[in-house]
Amino acid sequence: RPPTLRPPRILALADKVANRREQSTEATCITEMSVMMACWKQNDFNDAPCAEEIRTFYDCVAKAE
Repeated sequence: RPPTLRPPRILALADKVANRREQSTEATCITEMSVMMACWKQNDFNDAPCAEEIRTFYDCVAKAE
């Protein structure tokens, strides 16, 4: 029985692999986020005393993007 779909080219392995950029699966800015959340917990989730930690976390996120 012939196949219902005909491939546009011969089905064979190529001599080389496409050069793709691999996505990093490693989480980034975990340390900065932990420090920020610890500061929030110590200060009853008030942003004012933790301004430096929040800024550091946002800077790390901006670099990661």
